[in-house]
Amino acid sequence: MAILKRILAYLRPYWRRVVLAYLALLIGTAMQLVVPRLVEYVIDRGLVRADLRVVTVGSLAIVAAGVAQGVFTFIRSYLFQFLAERVAFDIRNDLYAHLQTLPFAFFDRAHTGQLMSRATEDVNAIRRFLMFSLRSLVHSAGMLIVIAIILVLTHWRLALLSLSVMPILSWTAIHFGRTIRPKFLAVQQQFGVMTNVLQENLAGARVVRAFAREEDERRRFDETLQRLYDRNMDTVRQSAFYFPLMTLLASLGLALILWYGGRQVVAGNLSIGALTAFYFYLTMLNQPIRMLGWVVNSMARALASGERIFEVLDTRPNIRSPERAVTQAPITGRVEFDEVWMRYPGTSDDALAGVSFVAEPGQRIALVGKPGSGKSTVTALIPRFYDVTAGVVRIDGVDVRELDLVTLRRQIGIVLQDTFLFATSIRENIAYGRPDATEEEIIAAARAAQAHDFIMRLPHGYDTVVGERGVSLSGGQKQRVALARALVMDPRILILDDATSNVDTETEHAIQRALDTLMVGRTTFIIAHRLVTLKRADLILVLDQGRIVERGTHETLLRAGGLYAQIYDLQLRDQEDLAEVAD
Repeated sequence: MAILKRILAYLRPYWRRVVLAYLALLIGTAMQLVVPRLVEYVIDRGLVRADLRVVTVGSLAIVAAGVAQGVFTFIRSYLFQFLAERVAFDIRNDLYAHLQTLPFAFFDRAHTGQLMSRATEDVNAIRRFLMFSLRSLVHSAGMLIVIAIILVLTHWRLALLSLSVMPILSWTAIHFGRTIRPKFLAVQQQFGVMTNVLQENLAGARVVRAFAREEDERRRFDETLQRLYDRNMDTVRQSAFYFPLMTLLASLGLALILWYGGRQVVAGNLSIGALTAFYFYLTMLNQPIRMLGWVVNSMARALASGERIFEVLDTRPNIRSPERAVTQAPITGRVEFDEVWMRYPGTSDDALAGVSFVAEPGQRIALVGKPGSGKSTVTALIPRFYDVTAGVVRIDGVDVRELDLVTLRRQIGIVLQDTFLFATSIRENIAYGRPDATEEEIIAAARAAQAHDFIMRLPHGYDTVVGERGVSLSGGQKQRVALARALVMDPRILILDDATSNVDTETEHAIQRALDTLMVGRTTFIIAHRLVTLKRADLILVLDQGRIVERGTHETLLRAGGLYAQIYDLQLRDQEDLAEVAD
């Protein structure tokens, strides 16, 4: 009931339309209920007495009732369709907006396919419930009550006999709803798994073909699809047994009417018109009772979908701006790590252990270490993608947990190794962090990132639309566009996470020359595997297993002969080996 209440709460802003929709439903149903009485009137007063005037008037009245029912049915259908679409619109908006507030830790463990399934198939299940099932539920309940009263007032013995199957029908419907809902939840979960496998295959299409794994992927998808099919068939088997059972029970009520009602007509205790009206009313009741199974089916699916959607909506973002956030703009760029410990959710090992350093405004801080040593974790804590487990990260002397998140992140430019571009124009990609950037600012940022020349060679220049994830550009081109995207924000803090890994040596040197100018006045954090690019860093931090094991300049670290010198010697030796092979 809690999930149902939350779904129905989305109708509250449209309560006037809800009232109008049910008013139209009430009037349309009333017109439908009038027809059997008119038939009784035509038979008993017209046909039995051979009065053609009564037959004519009754027939016209039936036509008028049908027209009125059609008009109000149209109004009802339109309004329920509107309400269902608006609620689906609002739920999708709430879900999308809430996803924007969730931290990186949520997406580290969430599957894209499951989230897509919630935003599409689960929302559609709720939309269908509101469009048809909720209306049918109220309509069926109303018809059952009103028709039962009419039947009792017409002939109470016949009414009790014909309605005797109703408790069995009600119990069957409730039992079906309780048993089918977990099965629908399992179907929705498996649908998310199937969507996730499909999404991964489409996103990794090049890798699949490069390793000739098409058949393996087809087999993996087939297995996932088979599990979805099996779970669907499990619900189908139960539904296939339930619906005929409901029809049988409803037919039993009609049989009782004909048997007992016919005897009452022969005995003179009931007119033929009254028996005909009785039959019509029970036939009207038969349809809602049959629909009851479909309604319970649809409600079970909607509740299962609502449970999955509200699971996401109830996930509270643990990283958000405090109520009295400090709005510090512009910042100067002094970054301080004070005994910082960091452990990712769901892991038992510390990613950082007691890390302390200070980056003064305008300094270049290089982070060096083996994969998994904690370099990217350090840079992820500065814009507060994650929170520290212990210790403090400060910017300009203020704990980042006290700063306004939007203000903080808009003053930090980030270029990641895994470059993501949107399927829009290059101009829009560069201006993504600053949609109000002028044409001159966009071009200046592109020139600084050594991207202007290749952009101008594209068919439509800055208006060229890149493919999904920037697939139409080379790795180096994507990285330069990403660098321009960071630079156009004119950030006080610049984070370069191996930002030149996908460019050739010549382009790397050109970008480095541009960065030498652009880094002036900005606190820059550089993660690079090619140590020759770090010679001009003001401070190099060498990390190992989450700890800073060495710190200093390029020259002092080489003279120390520690881990940095070992990594540097290995890289030089690799370059010499490559040169020998080339010779």
